[in-house]
Amino acid sequence: MMRSPPLAVVLLLASQLSCATAATRAQSDGGVLVIQGVTVIDPTSNASAPARAVVISGGRIVAVGPEGTVRIPSGARVLDAHGKFAIPGLWDMHVHFMNTGPSALPLYIANGVTSVREMGGYIDSTRAWQARMSAGTMVGPRIKTPGPILENPRYLAGVRTRDAGLGGRLAPRVLPYRIGVADSTEAQRAIDSLRALRVDFVKIRTVASPAAYFAILGAAQRAGLTVTGHLPGVVGIGAASDAGQRTIEHGFLPATADFPDSVRSALYARFARNGTWYTPTLTVSRAVQVEPDSANRLIWPTNAPLDSARRYASPWLLGWWRMQVDERVQLSDSVRAANRRAYQSSLADVRGMRAAGARILAGTDAGSVLVYPGFGLHEELRLLVEVALLSPREALWAATVGPALLFGMENELGSIAVGRIADIVLLDANPLANIRNTRRIAAVVQNGRLFDRRALDDLLEAVEREIKRD
Repeated sequence: MMRSPPLAVVLLLASQLSCATAATRAQSDGGVLVIQGVTVIDPTSNASAPARAVVISGGRIVAVGPEGTVRIPSGARVLDAHGKFAIPGLWDMHVHFMNTGPSALPLYIANGVTSVREMGGYIDSTRAWQARMSAGTMVGPRIKTPGPILENPRYLAGVRTRDAGLGGRLAPRVLPYRIGVADSTEAQRAIDSLRALRVDFVKIRTVASPAAYFAILGAAQRAGLTVTGHLPGVVGIGAASDAGQRTIEHGFLPATADFPDSVRSALYARFARNGTWYTPTLTVSRAVQVEPDSANRLIWPTNAPLDSARRYASPWLLGWWRMQVDERVQLSDSVRAANRRAYQSSLADVRGMRAAGARILAGTDAGSVLVYPGFGLHEELRLLVEVALLSPREALWAATVGPALLFGMENELGSIAVGRIADIVLLDANPLANIRNTRRIAAVVQNGRLFDRRALDDLLEAVEREIKRD
């Protein structure tokens, strides 16, 4: 089993956050919570239901209806939410805790992100966090994980070469949670190991050959696991969709003459037909365009106070960012230009996918340079609406309903309805009117546990104290 360098910090952080969890644990231990007078937003439509009462018991929603018509159980805690707006708990569909460190976990709850899809990392850390969160001794989001990432062995050899130029900082952080797959035999062995780890899906990043790629997909299908990841490179984009790769992450198509509008449109339609999802991660695509000098000034300001998100960036995360910035100094002008084109291409892909009926997910690549855990999801939603031109409802769908559908959890999460897990974000303003209103969080309910504004602020303060100790 692989060990994470920051794993020991989990125990210390858990103790620091225990007071915050104690303040909210009573609600999840059998108490009844009633959210009274709230406007409930359904991300599947532009309709909203005003003046609703939402009754929560045992971590589930047990009643929803017009206030005055819903029976309030005796002894229930009633939260006055008149003037507030309720959305389902948000997901960040692309995060990397091995980059952020464990202090990021409560930052998600503080930002209304009650679930995440971890896209590769240290499985032992993840399991330890999941156990503590289940026991109520640690605060953090629900985690779906693939465990280690499958890679082309040539990529792993390249990491060792790059490591020499980065003073030995890269390989120890990257190699422990990667599995090299060179051929079909190694593909079967890798999938067998992932199945034994009880992962939620398989993540591929680089692929050795077409044979290795199709062997991975075949072995995963036999094991009952879906495959997500980057463009495989060794086969065409359409072929990857046809073969059953469930999601494509990051940049989709380069903005070159090889992909005219007609080709792109045909691929969008193919994605829609095959049920292939797209996670554009616009936040990181934009961040990698920031020149190293500018990135350094943003990360380590000399004559200005830290911005609100930067205050909660752990030393572990900043060390990873510094290494990324150091490596970016060596990038050629052509690579920088390609990064700019990839971002613009992603924007066009989001619009084209929407028009074709393909499904889009909201994910940030949290942990990559200048992508802040928790806070970054709200930036992703803003970019999806203000730059990629989705509607606010469509962006909310990509962070609520869509993730639940992807994981087959649509009867558990993604809506505020009777029988669903009580993951709810209360907002001070309507996100359908302005997507930036998702940042105006009044309270968060996760698994029926209420974090009011004071409790959320306590979480942030606990993280900041922990970071200062480090």
